[in-house]
Amino acid sequence: MPIRPFLTSGTTLLLLASNAYNAYVKATGAVLDNNTGLLRITSANFAKLQSLFFTTNGVTYEFTANAQLWPRSLNTYIGGTTGNIYLIVNNLGTPSGQGLDFINGYAFLERFYSVFDTANKRVGFATTPYTTATTN
Repeated sequence: MPIRPFLTSGTTLLLLASNAYNAYVKATGAVLDNNTGLLRITSANFAKLQSLFFTTNGVTYEFTANAQLWPRSLNTYIGGTTGNIYLIVNNLGTPSGQGLDFINGYAFLERFYSVFDTANKRVGFATTPYTTATTN
């Protein structure tokens, strides 16, 4: 069954199918932060955080560990704590194969050039200097 992605600037987060999200939570050791609604990890877990890879039309795009973080300078604006590490990955609400498998929101668009060719119903991506940046 083909993976069905979606790209939108209508959400900030990366949304994963429920089964992928649950595996992500387990792999990262993240816990849901009730104040922000985001996943939170420890510094030790961040040190072990691995890249996520998204494949669309046979091309794989790497979303680095740092790209998965909510910008720490904005923590207090979302009701978070200054020193906490929040993730921008959340639950799409349906399992893989029952609709979309992931939605790459604004956080993805910040890391890749995106060109929308609506006349031909296609989109293209390219890396930028920020694709593998270690700051956010």
